Amino acid sequence: MSNDSLWFSRLNLDNPYGIESYVLAILLAILVSVVSYPLVNVLDIANIIMLFLLEVFLCALWLGQGPSLVAALASVLLFDFFFVPPQFALLTTSVEHIVTLIVMLLIALLTGQITATLLAKNQALHLSEELTNSLYRMARELAGAVDKPQVETIAEHYPHNPVTESLLEIARERLHYADIAQVNRLQVESERLRASILSSLSHDLRTPLTALVGLTETLKAGGKQLSQPVQQEMLEAVHEQSVHLADMVTNLLDLARLSAGKLSLRTEWHSMLEVVGSALRLLNSLLPPERVQINIPANFPLLLFDAVLIERVVGNLLENAAKHTPTDTLISIHARIVEDHAEICIADHGAGFPPQMLLAAEARPPTTGLGLVICEAIIKAHQGNLHLEQHTSGGACIRFTLPLGIPPVLENDPEEEFPDYGQ
Repeated sequence: MSNDSLWFSRLNLDNPYGIESYVLAILLAILVSVVSYPLVNVLDIANIIMLFLLEVFLCALWLGQGPSLVAALASVLLFDFFFVPPQFALLTTSVEHIVTLIVMLLIALLTGQITATLLAKNQALHLSEELTNSLYRMARELAGAVDKPQVETIAEHYPHNPVTESLLEIARERLHYADIAQVNRLQVESERLRASILSSLSHDLRTPLTALVGLTETLKAGGKQLSQPVQQEMLEAVHEQSVHLADMVTNLLDLARLSAGKLSLRTEWHSMLEVVGSALRLLNSLLPPERVQINIPANFPLLLFDAVLIERVVGNLLENAAKHTPTDTLISIHARIVEDHAEICIADHGAGFPPQMLLAAEARPPTTGLGLVICEAIIKAHQGNLHLEQHTSGGACIRFTLPLGIPPVLENDPEEEFPDYGQ
């Protein structure tokens, strides 16, 4: 804003025309008369009139329209009394002087009126600018509101008028439709998850069930003719397939709770390195330390997640990588910060993904299995994403992201010892 605008904004634009303003206007007219009277023989009569007009203009500028009218009348009377012959009398017989007084009065009145009008317009513009800025601030705050209580809190800090009410109504309507969109999105996601489960069930259940049926039929038909070691081996196979089915049922229950939003996340601040180490300890027999290369920086920030579920994701992905790669190849685990989230990548040097596996989740074949569907559901529940891709140096790469936050400041604890995985 310019200096002139600031100067105008300091003026008394809302003058209530108190008695003090009128008295001051008369005193200013008297002051001009007292100052000008000794100069009557030095200044021309037109110059003295200009001094009175200046005084009327200043009254209109400082005191308002009413006092400027009083100043105009007082100026004409004082000018007539002190400077128009006969002096010290309010009557004059000169037509020229009468015309001068009338013109002076009209000019004084017009000057005061025009000045007051300009000030009123300036005041209106000033108020309009403040109102516009206030509405802009309100609209900006409402645009950032994420729920209705926040909208009502913002409304308390602004005056209520038709314009602000319209902004509030627009914000409430936006949140209403955002809630509807969120519900629809969850429904679509739930349907997609259910479709993925159904497409995976036929593949994941058929293999262990077929094995169980075949083993039990063999034991039933020729159990007495089979040797003890063969029977023991078949019983162990039955037990293994039964455990696999039990795990699958557990996964299905977890998926049902995830899709229904009933699986509560017990989120705390955890170290990703600790979670990876815990998952590797459980897979030690399948994935020895010499096959794993961990590239997680020592200063990698803590992340807010459910450690049990994220450990299941890491363990599932590592188990799949171990089962589908040669035993003499490395599996690497990388972690890095990308914008506002952490990215964890598990890469192997096997044959990589079949092309159909790189399709969108809903377009993948049923042979994908429940494991990957569970991992995706868990990561989605943590507001993250999971992606499949081919590693640049060959092999498969699975990346998942978790949002960053502001972890609490913790005291230095003794570092937990992990097996000697490659760093």
